Amino acid sequence: MTSNKNTKNQEKWNEGLSDERLAVLMSPFKNREVNEVNYDSKMKFWKEAIIAESIRRHKCSYSASELKTWFVYQGRTPMCLLNVIEDMYRDGTIKSKTEFQQMQNQTQCSWSNWAVNTLVKNPLSWSVGKVKNSLVSSSKPFDDKTDYVNLQLVESQANELFSVLAVNEKSLIFFMDDIQKRLNDLWNDDISIQTTELIVHSLEICNKAYVEHGEHLIANKTLVKIAGFGKNVEPISDLEKNFFKLKEAEKILIGEISNLDKEKESLIKEAKMYVAKNMKPIALSYLRKKKEVERRIEKQLNSLDNIQAMVSRIEESKYNSEVLKSYGTGLSALKLSSKDTGLTIDNVDETMAELAEVLEEHRDIQSALGKHIIEDKHNENELEDELADLLNVDESICSSKEKHHVPDLPEVPDNSIENEEFDLDQRFQMLREH
Repeated sequence: MTSNKNTKNQEKWNEGLSDERLAVLMSPFKNREVNEVNYDSKMKFWKEAIIAESIRRHKCSYSASELKTWFVYQGRTPMCLLNVIEDMYRDGTIKSKTEFQQMQNQTQCSWSNWAVNTLVKNPLSWSVGKVKNSLVSSSKPFDDKTDYVNLQLVESQANELFSVLAVNEKSLIFFMDDIQKRLNDLWNDDISIQTTELIVHSLEICNKAYVEHGEHLIANKTLVKIAGFGKNVEPISDLEKNFFKLKEAEKILIGEISNLDKEKESLIKEAKMYVAKNMKPIALSYLRKKKEVERRIEKQLNSLDNIQAMVSRIEESKYNSEVLKSYGTGLSALKLSSKDTGLTIDNVDETMAELAEVLEEHRDIQSALGKHIIEDKHNENELEDELADLLNVDESICSSKEKHHVPDLPEVPDNSIENEEFDLDQRFQMLREH
């Protein structure tokens, strides 16, 4: 897969170029004074080609001899790459791998900040360093084997890695080879451990990663602590280191138990096969092996239970510690708030007492305003007697109306035409009968 990718990459750098132009580009540089335009154009082409190929291959470091393998055309390799490497080194695009690895942590992580600090804030030291580098470089020629690091590319790759690993504000610890696997998955490519270390070192320069070398469960393993999002990294504490070891031991035990379980199933199948062949002694030997595997599984499960219990208690203690810190923060904020507002128990009691006094005074005022201010000159008894007389008069009027009852009047005669015709018919009938 990698070889196919490289082939495609090699087809891109020379796309659209004629054979004559490629022959000029791959030839050695002539003296710049002869033709400055052609010299600068050729230099610009190779710088851009190297950067583009570096991005496609996810390679932040390279040597001149490695670059020759990137730009092969009809069996030929460029004869001018050392000049390009030297020019890129002089303009600050690249640094030697040794120089890059010696760079220490910086509070402001950016190569542009580095340039500002060097060119603006410390012009005198920059001038001395520049003269020194020019003297050294003139006396020390560049060679094909020295590795160089592209500063902007390694910073970009480090930022991309950090955006994947720093998912929240909590810091995380990894093995270096685990980060390498993450990069392989991220770019769908085979990233070397050397490239991984350079990318991590770029994060270390930015104070976003802390690297600790040593033996951790497996010999020659390197621990890398990645800072939480928006935070700077702190050294790995003993608690974090031991907790990480427990988590790794848990993973190892789970893997071993899974393998033992597969081995147990395989032994059962073998025993059944020999039983079917009527070879019971051999079948019994496989069953004995199965019993031994089961005992080993039981031991590993007990160890796993113990480790998981310790992990759970450590996580619980971390949680309790965070809760206690939150309580302390809240208490401090509450005290500060009370201090700023001047809120005390004495002030509250005094205010409530004044409030009760004011409310009592208000009730007295309301009661005073509700009293009758006009004196009533009439006798209440006389008013009651007058009211009784009025009631008696009403009752006498009602009784007199009942005594003089008007009788019912006769019905009003009906003088309608239909009744008259009916009356005439009756009279006519009576005449006929007589």
